[in-house]
Amino acid sequence: MFPASRARLRRSAPEVSRFALVGGLGYTTDVVLFNILRTLLDTPSLLAKLVSLGAATVVAYLGNRRWTYGDRVMGDEVADVRRRFLLFVAWSCGGLAIQLGCLAFSRDVLGFDGLLADNIAGNLIGMALATAFRFWGYRTRVFRAEPAVPDAASSPVGAHDGSRSAR
Repeated sequence: MFPASRARLRRSAPEVSRFALVGGLGYTTDVVLFNILRTLLDTPSLLAKLVSLGAATVVAYLGNRRWTYGDRVMGDEVADVRRRFLLFVAWSCGGLAIQLGCLAFSRDVLGFDGLLADNIAGNLIGMALATAFRFWGYRTRVFRAEPAVPDAASSPVGAHDGSRSAR
């Protein structure tokens, strides 16, 4: 491995770790809430999954916004928070489409229709591809750091502003 790649990997390791922990918390929220709704409240499967995925998406959004990408400069206006949440949901749906696509490809194109094949296609290959897609999208599109606007008081006197002075 090249030294530059190793250094980049070392720098991104904390962010990847936080992303993985938040994703695990979202996944746990989804599974636990789904099972509570199905077993204790006798909620129909599709409704239970819709509610559990909705709750998991909110948990993942808040965790990523506050912890994974909490150090990035982002606007806190209500419109900006709404925009980021809608982008987050869109990227989450993109990840879901990737997982479903892997499952459909395995079943409909390759002809694998067993439980093991479904788990490999949807929960192993599909999840790995979807996780990489979500990480990239959340990092570069949803929680993109906005450039900090320098204070007029903090900029050095005589700083170069791109214009030429007459001498």
